[in-house]
Amino acid sequence: MDDETSPEPVGYRRPPRHSRFRKGQSGNPSGRRKGSGIRSALEKVLDRKVTVTVDGERRKVPLTEALVLQLVQKAAAGDARSIREILKIADQVAAASPARPEGKRLVIERRIISPKDCNPALDLLGIVVPVGEEYKVAPWAVEAAMARKPRLKEMDRVLISNSTLKPGEKRQELWEPVVERPRGVTLPGE
Repeated sequence: MDDETSPEPVGYRRPPRHSRFRKGQSGNPSGRRKGSGIRSALEKVLDRKVTVTVDGERRKVPLTEALVLQLVQKAAAGDARSIREILKIADQVAAASPARPEGKRLVIERRIISPKDCNPALDLLGIVVPVGEEYKVAPWAVEAAMARKPRLKEMDRVLISNSTLKPGEKRQELWEPVVERPRGVTLPGE
C-alpha cells in the first residue's frame, strides 16, 4: 500500500514520512519516571527503618543494619555459614578502606571551648572589640553578615545594635604586664 504523497513504499517497518520521528527528538519524550528502576526500588526497601531489639533496648534502624546485626548474632552463636559471610564482608570492607600508613595511628582530638573563650580568638581576627569588661562586634562584621539578608525580628535587631561597636566608643587596649626579674634568676622550664 503506497501513500500518494510519498514516492517511498509504506508498510511494515516503513511508516509514512510525516509520522516518522524527527532527528534529535526522542521517541518517548516523557520517558520512564526517575526512581522506577529495580535499583531504586531495592534502595527504598533497604533504607526502610525496622524496629529491632539490641541489648534489651528497642530501636529503629535501617534494614541493612538490622540484617548485619542478625548475621553477627548468628556468627557469634557459632553458625559456620554466618561466620564465613562476616569474614568475607570484613575482607571487602578492609579492601575498600584507605590504607593506613605504616607505623602511624589515627588520633582524633576534640576540644570543647566555652563561647566566652572564643572572644579572644575573635578579637585577634578583628571580629570583636574589647570595650571595658565586655566585647562588642566590629561594625564591618555586622555589615558583612547583614549583606546576606538574614530575616531578623525587631528584638534581634536591637540585640545586634546593642552588641555592635558604635562610632566614638573607646577600644580597651589589653596589655600583658611585663615582669622584670633580677639578673641571674631563671624561671623553671627555661
